[in-house]
Amino acid sequence: MMLVGLRRRFHDLRRLLRIRGINAPLINLPLLKRKPWLIIIALLTIVFIQVTHVAEATASLSITYTINYINYYTSNGVKTYINYGISLINENSSVINAVVGFRLPPYSSILYASSGYMVNGNEVYWDVTINPFETMSLNVEFQNPLVNNYVVGFRYLINGSTTPGQVINGSSGIKLIMLVNASNILGLPLTYNAYIPLQNGINYYYSTPPTGIVSIGTGDYTYWSGELPINGSVGLNVTFIIANSGNWSALNLGSLTFTSSIDLSYYLNYLKLTIGQLNNTLMEFSNISYIKPISGNATILLNDLYQLSYLLNTTAALYRQSAYYMNTTRVIESLLLLQVNEVDYALRAEYGVLSRLNYTIPMVSYSLKQIMSNLTQLNNEIINLQYQVISDVVYAYGEIEQYNVTLMEIIPILNATNTTLAGYYQYLGYVQDNLTKLYSEVNSLNINGEVKSSILNSLSRLIKDVEVMRATVLRLEGYVNGAEMGVLMASRQLSELAYQLNTRGTALVIALTNISNTLVKTNQSVYSLYIALNYLGNVLNSTTSTLNTTLGRLNAALAVPASLYGNLTNITSGLIQTSSQLQNASARLMRMYFNLTGQYLLFSLAINQSIAYQRANIVNELNTYEAYYGVAKGIYNQYLSNLIINSSSYTVDVVVEQTNEVNLPIVLNTRYISSVLSNITIIKAKPDAGGSVNGISKGAYGLLIIALALTLGLILNKRKYIANNIIN
Repeated sequence: MMLVGLRRRFHDLRRLLRIRGINAPLINLPLLKRKPWLIIIALLTIVFIQVTHVAEATASLSITYTINYINYYTSNGVKTYINYGISLINENSSVINAVVGFRLPPYSSILYASSGYMVNGNEVYWDVTINPFETMSLNVEFQNPLVNNYVVGFRYLINGSTTPGQVINGSSGIKLIMLVNASNILGLPLTYNAYIPLQNGINYYYSTPPTGIVSIGTGDYTYWSGELPINGSVGLNVTFIIANSGNWSALNLGSLTFTSSIDLSYYLNYLKLTIGQLNNTLMEFSNISYIKPISGNATILLNDLYQLSYLLNTTAALYRQSAYYMNTTRVIESLLLLQVNEVDYALRAEYGVLSRLNYTIPMVSYSLKQIMSNLTQLNNEIINLQYQVISDVVYAYGEIEQYNVTLMEIIPILNATNTTLAGYYQYLGYVQDNLTKLYSEVNSLNINGEVKSSILNSLSRLIKDVEVMRATVLRLEGYVNGAEMGVLMASRQLSELAYQLNTRGTALVIALTNISNTLVKTNQSVYSLYIALNYLGNVLNSTTSTLNTTLGRLNAALAVPASLYGNLTNITSGLIQTSSQLQNASARLMRMYFNLTGQYLLFSLAINQSIAYQRANIVNELNTYEAYYGVAKGIYNQYLSNLIINSSSYTVDVVVEQTNEVNLPIVLNTRYISSVLSNITIIKAKPDAGGSVNGISKGAYGLLIIALALTLGLILNKRKYIANNIIN
């Protein structure tokens, strides 16, 4: 699967390699003799990648299905093509026979299809045999006036015009401004790459800094790479200033290539994983179990505090009433004894309530202490989980960067190999041309017929052998190009994976930090409640001690009725003092009751709001990802329905791409060419020149005109070649 991904993700780079190879300078053949080891290393690299992908396979047939919408912009308008491509990898040790193909939209016109194809209505298919661990690629290119399923909206201006002339008159100092805008209209996140060639004699200025410079084939390219978010757009602004237009005052700016793509299978797997994680997090928020015990204990405590305050206030009033009765009925012993008995009964009842509270409050305090311990432990576990997430993300990021460095070390080797093969291919072309000329010259000689026939047959066989060698070198060059593009794509995908890993790790750490902060605030509120309970326990102990002393005094009064009148004054004073203490204690308990009620309400509200806020965020994010998943799954099924495959065990990876190729103008100084023609020296012919005319000879003048025409024709014909080979 890795080799398939490398091949399809840099389809635009393969196209740039071919285009760049047409205009590349000639390469000396001795380079091949000096560095044959470059070819060996490149071939070993390809074999290693194939073996690695076989070891990691899980299905017998791995399929990558690519849909590429191609737009080629020239001065005459735009040409639109659609390319369906499929890459098959037999990951089994036995031969696989399969029928594979595509269902084309109605009214499609096939422009090209891989050899051996068959057509049945709107279906194009191949009956293929795939050897063990072999890779096979098939594609069909067609046009359809009804299909407009574009991935991005692409617009451009060159010097303010959407259709600039193919040739612009000018020389050194002329300036061209190119504006490019691409907007995401697919409704799913995309990645994009843009390339323009770098040439001598041109100064480049960018308003948007490029991602970097990459060597492709024998040339260098400035490229931009990034992500096109949903409903997002990207703009490029490039200024070309001609510094040196060369000896013939003609300079070709090349072509702008802008590609955008999405791997639907990878994106669907990512959405499944994200949705599962969000559901797990939502379930965890729904199962928080430590809130109910806190609420129940706090309610019991507040009720006890209110009852205690009311009882203390009632007892204080009773004390004051008893003191009043003692002062007004001092002469009536029986009434006083009755009052003392009533006070004794009330105090004993109050003492029982206080004793029960003294027993209950330590239990509630212990429960709060356990809750604080559990909250602290849970917070520590969340902090440890946060450190572990950070450590795992940093480790994974380092590993990915290391693999990326390793892949980038292979690129110069493959690039050098490609250069060597291109030179060898060019040299064989020269040899073939020379042999063809020799064949013509021998054929024109008047020599013995048998000898001439033998020589011509030998030359003909030699020419065919050279042609076969050129075809072999061309195929080998294509394989090396594929490997180089694969390594580049793997590097970009690893960088993209590192970015996604860093983003999701940061989001998870932030979420854990928010939960930890909420737990810390909750623990502080519980601690405040714990301190308040301790204070209440101390107050109750003091009140119980006071009541115990009062009961002792009442017991003494009841035991010694004879001295009651002598001690009434002290008893009354003690009752009034005790009443004042009880009233003060009641007031403190009431204030404590209101304070604790407010803190409890704030605590409960904070927890409920925090949980509700987190749940709302998770539900909102979950709904968003589920909507993205539905859109991506619908697009995936739509494209998958156009694929024909009869194999029983296979996996399909669907990739949607759009390629936009802008044919940039040629800068040509027509005034300079006119001056060259007008400054040709007029030569007076000699009298014996026979057939001459005044001025330059017709042959020399014709050669000059032909040279200028060929120069301009080669520049212009390059565009036609690119247009015809943009898909290959």
